[in-house]
Amino acid sequence: MSKFLQLNQLSYGLPNGNAVFSDLTYTFSQPITALIGRNGVGKSLLAQIMAGRLLPTEGSCINSDLVYYLSQKAHEKSAETIAEALGIQYILNSLQRIENGSVDPDDFETVGSRWCIQDEALNLLADLSLSHVSLATAMQQLSGGEQMRIRIAAAFLSQAQILILDEPSNHLDYHYKQVLWSMIQSWQGQVVIITHDRYLLNRVSAIVELSAKGLTAYSGAYQDYIEQRDAELASAIQQLNAVKQTEKKRLAVAQQQLERQAKRSSQANKQRGEQNQAKILLDRQKNRSELSSGKAKQQRDQIAEQGKLAIQSAKDRLDQQETVVLHGYDVDAFVPKVLAELNQLTLPHLSEHLREFHGQIEKGDRIAIVGKNGSGKSVLLKTLAGLVSPLQGEVKHHVNFAYLDQQLSSLDLSQSILDQISDGQTKEKITDLRMQLAQLGLDNTVINQPMNALSGGEQLKAALILSLYQKEPAQLLLLDEPNNHLDLPSLQALEQLLQSYRGALVIVAHDQEFLANIGITKYLVATESGWQWQEKFPAM
Repeated sequence: MSKFLQLNQLSYGLPNGNAVFSDLTYTFSQPITALIGRNGVGKSLLAQIMAGRLLPTEGSCINSDLVYYLSQKAHEKSAETIAEALGIQYILNSLQRIENGSVDPDDFETVGSRWCIQDEALNLLADLSLSHVSLATAMQQLSGGEQMRIRIAAAFLSQAQILILDEPSNHLDYHYKQVLWSMIQSWQGQVVIITHDRYLLNRVSAIVELSAKGLTAYSGAYQDYIEQRDAELASAIQQLNAVKQTEKKRLAVAQQQLERQAKRSSQANKQRGEQNQAKILLDRQKNRSELSSGKAKQQRDQIAEQGKLAIQSAKDRLDQQETVVLHGYDVDAFVPKVLAELNQLTLPHLSEHLREFHGQIEKGDRIAIVGKNGSGKSVLLKTLAGLVSPLQGEVKHHVNFAYLDQQLSSLDLSQSILDQISDGQTKEKITDLRMQLAQLGLDNTVINQPMNALSGGEQLKAALILSLYQKEPAQLLLLDEPNNHLDLPSLQALEQLLQSYRGALVIVAHDQEFLANIGITKYLVATESGWQWQEKFPAM
């Protein structure tokens, strides 16, 4: 592989003049590189520039014409077929004409070496559990998860030399993440993955982090990145402390010099009043003394200003390394043993073998509902939350609970975050909540905007705060894939919060490492034999 993506002094600014990133220079030389960074730092904008879909304000990107870009958001046309979405319909048309007797050179040029493209596409769809659809099926007939798998297949059918995959594992269960990684490994070209998914990060060749300071490259996979980043953090803290000590000493010396000069000036003035010397000589001494005092004060002020700049520079370096921190909260220790009951339920919309469920949630339970996409995990959680009515049976709640779904329906998109957290809260509580929002990267500018003006990641952070820090803390949390769309610092903050949460927890998630980190003790698994309790994350 000889052609790599190269960024040369790349900059991009918004129409209002604000710079998103500046002077990025980097060569993506590894076979599989992950691009990471906090939400809102500009990763997707950079990806669009690397794919030639967006022009930089300054600089250039070499080999962007060799890129196939899989964006986060789908742009399917309502009448588009799977073959069209895969980008192979024009080849199939030429193959059909040749089969019907065409000798048009354009048809043969279109087909090139891809005489088996139909079989290639169908085999790839089978790998993605889509063998039940035909190439003529309309995309609009597929579920969101199925459409995402079609879009992934399109990337790997593209024959591009470089793939840029923007959050390709979002909404994929563990099985499909394994399939995706197998496809990435088998790819003959270069792959750049924008992701926060540690399943993928643990397997890449290199990690490049985009921050306000630019691009920082780390060799190896996620664990190597963590070790290098922690070393940088320790170095940054050491540097900050050293700079503070150095500047404190410099300022102390300058202050002492200023005080000595002031003392000399005072003594000179006293002598001037006491001694009978020529007035011109005394005035000259006074002027020299005042000039020296002025220079000493100016030097002291310069050292103080230099110290401020040096300390701020050290702090800036530290700020790039610090992780987001959220604080857990206590719930009432005096809660009943049984928090919720699901009595003889018949669930709607599910396959026959998963329609029946009976069980209960007890104090201290930390349960993950896992299974393949479309198995009914969210339906079961919504039934527990009282948002879906069972066909038979009943759900009983014995404690206060909070529910957060994938659609963030708890949010009022017309209101700001500040308006929503202020509802019914004390002044002290609002101050605490604003601190929590700031630690998630949501500053005053963001929290005063209408919710519909925020990014998906920002909305999710707001919903987490509203759900987890409501007026009356919940003894039971029901969370439907809360880790989707979170950047790594925010994901780690969520893990810390859920680790410290003392109530019971029921969560739908696919991230095995995330579930292990928050202390899941039981797995409720959607299997071919129905819902089954297991002690470990299942092999799927």
